Amino acid sequence: MADQAEKLRKIMGKYSKKENINESKARKAKFIGVTSGKGGVGKTNFTVNLAISLRKLGYKVVIVDGDLGLANVDLITGTCLEYNISDIFLQGKSIFDIMTEGPDGIKIISGGSGITEFHLLNGENLNRFINEIEKLENYFDFIIMDTGAGISGNVIKFLLLADDLVLLITPDPTSLMDGYALLKTVVLYGYIGDIKTVINMAGSKGEAEEVYNKLNGVSNRFLNRDVEFLGYLNKSSIVANAVKKQRPFVLDKPNSSVSKKINNIALKFIDTEKSKFLKTKSFSQRFKEFFLGEGDLNK
Repeated sequence: MADQAEKLRKIMGKYSKKENINESKARKAKFIGVTSGKGGVGKTNFTVNLAISLRKLGYKVVIVDGDLGLANVDLITGTCLEYNISDIFLQGKSIFDIMTEGPDGIKIISGGSGITEFHLLNGENLNRFINEIEKLENYFDFIIMDTGAGISGNVIKFLLLADDLVLLITPDPTSLMDGYALLKTVVLYGYIGDIKTVINMAGSKGEAEEVYNKLNGVSNRFLNRDVEFLGYLNKSSIVANAVKKQRPFVLDKPNSSVSKKINNIALKFIDTEKSKFLKTKSFSQRFKEFFLGEGDLNK
């Protein structure tokens, strides 16, 4: 624990003033897609607490709630999401107009029905949306999308655009099976970004490692792809109690075991020596090519 605390102090000292340095310099956010093969595995809870951990390290973070029909980032954080992406087109709002302040300085954007209404994304609307996305890329360090569970078309489309795909699974065999099915789908569609996994609700470290080894084994054997083990989160009443309070557990119980594990996972995303983008194009560029059918999405 002492080593982790020392590492956190060093990183905080290095990055805590990050926002005040070269603020006008254009930068491209890293787009992380958090997903799961089935519902009920704690995906949204993980997304929110990861975002807050990254924010505490001095980074600007926005969550896009893309779990259509079952969006609940607002419930986890105790915030009210008044607007969603469709209001960019229907009410002339900017991306910052539809953004809501979340706990500890994170920002939240509701996908609402806007992501499913692909007929809105054409002509002037498409260009406008890309311009709005570019604003996010130039202002934030991390854009984290909490996708819907499963392998629906909308989930896959946005995962294909992610720099990092984070798959949340539990020791439940059905979660492992459905998680692998999702990975198989995105790989067959040509995804080349980093694939990572977090084992949630694990009874022990050994159980989490066993589940990971099974997932990585079948992924290597049948997909020829490695899956990076980000870590695991243990079963804890702290998580359930935090949900009831509508207060993320990294804020409610910052010294708990589960909060420290989230912090360790956040550290892995900001390790600049290990964090290499496989894609040279920005999210907005890839988004435009995806919907207009121009060029190579994976470059």
